[in-house]
Amino acid sequence: MKHVIVLLIAVAVWVAAAGVPDATAQVSGADIQRASSAIMNAGNRASQVKAIKRVPSVGVVRLDFNPMTAFSDLPDPAEYRIMVSRNAAGVAKLRQALKSNPATREALAKRGIDPNQVAGAQISSNGSLRLYIFSR
Repeated sequence: MKHVIVLLIAVAVWVAAAGVPDATAQVSGADIQRASSAIMNAGNRASQVKAIKRVPSVGVVRLDFNPMTAFSDLPDPAEYRIMVSRNAAGVAKLRQALKSNPATREALAKRGIDPNQVAGAQISSNGSLRLYIFSR
């Protein structure tokens, strides 16, 4: 029985990852605080996005994929959606800033990321982005 469960989980991960852009990861325990912070500070990050001239790299963490939800201490994806709704104004500002900045718009487009998927972001001093997203 354990082998069947492991196999089903492996297949679910493989199927989910098949249509995912490169450099995409699922949220891990270490990312929980970073993701929460990125969502809560989305409005502040929007002003940082305006200054980005070049985006050397984009990392992506999917907030809505956790095949082990029932077996882990990671938050249910619905908890992130609630957090986004509570911070809707800031998230909307961030999304608009990502769309308005030519460098970020192009970087997201190259990776097949719709700015409306973005719930939060971390921005490094060189313009690299780590985006916390929901699937379409």
